[in-house]
Amino acid sequence: MIKNSSFATLAKRIRTKISLEALELAFLHSSYVNEYGDERGSNERLEFLGDAVLGLTVTSYLFSQFPDSDEGRLTKAKSVVVSRPVLCAKAIELNLPDYLWLGKGEEANGGRKRSSTLANAFEALIGVIFLERGYQAAAKFVVSQLKDEIDEVMSEQSATNDYKSLLQELAQRLFNCRPIYTVSEDKKTLEHQKGFIARIAVAGHRGKGRGRSKKQAEQAAAKQLYLILEEF
Repeated sequence: MIKNSSFATLAKRIRTKISLEALELAFLHSSYVNEYGDERGSNERLEFLGDAVLGLTVTSYLFSQFPDSDEGRLTKAKSVVVSRPVLCAKAIELNLPDYLWLGKGEEANGGRKRSSTLANAFEALIGVIFLERGYQAAAKFVVSQLKDEIDEVMSEQSATNDYKSLLQELAQRLFNCRPIYTVSEDKKTLEHQKGFIARIAVAGHRGKGRGRSKKQAEQAAAKQLYLILEEF
């Protein structure tokens, strides 16, 4: 069982004034509660609440910070940022696996590394902050954790969409042909960081790119090859 001093360290890490008793609730896995009969209950309700706060915060940030982006781009960006792989990675950055209270069976079966469990703990933590400190504090925490990911996704969308379009026009002008893409899973990435590799060919010239989705990988490959062919 995690000591209060460890939760105090976590409270400092997330830069939020919050009671240690409340903080602990974010990490009570249902397997632990069922096995030990903890009357406080699991973190599932907090996860439900945190998910709603997360969605609203990311939506509000996207809406206010990217006024020139249409609904389609904002929706795609949000779906990436609040996805399980991203939330799991954030949980790992904050060392949240160390704070989980798991049942013996769940512990033995690798529950501390399970991506769904870690993403849920991250959302439950948001729920606790919301209950203890209110929406503004919870939103501040969410933005502090996900701002870089949001900005990166929006930047990639803008740049890569342009490069795919530019490459197609360049290929037509130089070689009177269209780019050919092939995409495969990137086996070098971890389960919670699943990605893809795209390879592109234009009249014997080739490029390669990686991304969290097939489209992002294709777009990264298009950028690489476009910059090469632009010198022709």
